[in-house]
Amino acid sequence: MQDSELAIVLTATIIPNAAFTAYDDPAVRRREYLEAIRFYQQFAPVYFVENSTYRLSDDAEFREADGLMIRKQSVSAARARGKGYQEFEMLDAWLASEPAPPQRWVKITGRYLYLNFDALLADCRQSAARMIIDQCPRSSKARGYLFCVETEFYRERLAGIFRECDDEAGEWVEHALYRRLAGLPASDVCLFAEEPRLQAISGSTGESISATPLRFAAKRLLRSVNRVFDRQYLWYTR
Repeated sequence: MQDSELAIVLTATIIPNAAFTAYDDPAVRRREYLEAIRFYQQFAPVYFVENSTYRLSDDAEFREADGLMIRKQSVSAARARGKGYQEFEMLDAWLASEPAPPQRWVKITGRYLYLNFDALLADCRQSAARMIIDQCPRSSKARGYLFCVETEFYRERLAGIFRECDDEAGEWVEHALYRRLAGLPASDVCLFAEEPRLQAISGSTGESISATPLRFAAKRLLRSVNRVFDRQYLWYTR
């Protein structure tokens, strides 16, 4: 059932334009983006924000996706700065050009499927925090492939963050996010109550990053224990 209070933002680059990209077949990526669109449209309105040279306007399957809001962005001129730079550059441009952006939205790296998204969305609806994102103090990283955020909080705290990213120098967006968010109160930023059950292929390595059922169950238990004493940071993982 669709959620009328939250939107979903799928970030996409059908034809890769970044270094350190192993999973780069545009036909495969296109198919996976379409699968993700169909999956997430059952939950909430979907914005598809894409920044490659691929001509979405010529692709009937994207044009005919009922209710899909396609937001084409310019190709990034900073290929060497990496995927995180380009993704948040694209999000900034989308918010700057969107006449009436949603007040809150769930950002998902566009090819990634979260098989328990209904539970994750319920968490987003119930939480009073301005942003929900998994932060890992042991590695000083915040997991940017999935988060829920208020538009105004994004503008206040995250606008321009892409300028801090440079994959070649080891300045990943996960580090930049952690620097921007660490130290804020739990009323502003908290972690997901539910362990995200991800099914995906890493764009950087081309390898599966999906957890086996046993590993997912273990991670879910560890998160539950973690949340007994800390609802803001994940301490058992890097």
